[in-house]
Amino acid sequence: MMRLLVLLAAFASPVLEAQSAVLLEAPVKITADADSAAGLTTLHLAMNQLTHEFRLTSLQRGSAAEAFAAQKLRTGWKDGFLFVRDDCQAANDEKRAWRCVLDQVFTFVDGRDGKRLVHVGEVFAGDDCVEEIRIGCALYKNYFTDIYDALENNTLVSRAESPALLTEMRVVSGEFVVDLDETWGRNQERYGAGERCLAAKPAERAELCTEGINPRRAYLFNSALAIYTKRADYLERIHPFARNALCEKKSEADCSEILRRCAVLLGQINPGERPRSRGNVLSVPLVSAK
Repeated sequence: MMRLLVLLAAFASPVLEAQSAVLLEAPVKITADADSAAGLTTLHLAMNQLTHEFRLTSLQRGSAAEAFAAQKLRTGWKDGFLFVRDDCQAANDEKRAWRCVLDQVFTFVDGRDGKRLVHVGEVFAGDDCVEEIRIGCALYKNYFTDIYDALENNTLVSRAESPALLTEMRVVSGEFVVDLDETWGRNQERYGAGERCLAAKPAERAELCTEGINPRRAYLFNSALAIYTKRADYLERIHPFARNALCEKKSEADCSEILRRCAVLLGQINPGERPRSRGNVLSVPLVSAK
């Protein structure tokens, strides 16, 4: 009977496995410890460099061995930058955050004691790197493409209609800095499509409002981009479209409330602000060996 109870307890409890592995040897050694349960593995990564150690956690699906393999394939160097995958592993696509799959980015900078590793920041891994096993999809010709997600969740429109601006960032003194001119240029295709949709008469919308764009989405995106990149003259050109874009078939009272809420939403934008940080990287000082 005792043996039967032990066996039943073993089946009733989740099986945990903890293992360690080396994901990268040089020029920075990355080690990982894993805790696995219910088909999901939490990886505790450590990067030891000179006087400090960077630590972060990342999620991968499968056993510890499968998680190590998946993380190793998504960790590596490109153009002098180290990319380490930081995946939230959301199972529900409808609730998946825009920036669910990130890369934590590191690089070397000159210090008093020689080259030292610094954490540049985090960046959306990029659709190509989510679908395929690739390193550094966000980086192209010294610019990192990210998503400005300050408006992702709001009470005015759904996440699908919220303005998701693409930002272009450079690395300055070991940190990401948003380049407003590059960001403006990066979004011009989407902005131009929005302009055509806003200017379209109702009978023309089926032809001119394409690829899921409607007047409301066009107004919010174009206004957000103009505010974010400090294009006041463009914002003035967009403003007259507000009522037609946001208040179709609405009463005057309802329209006034929608316009107020829209102003509050757009007022949350800080020009040049970086996307929200996940805060998943710690820098821990190391005790000097005596």
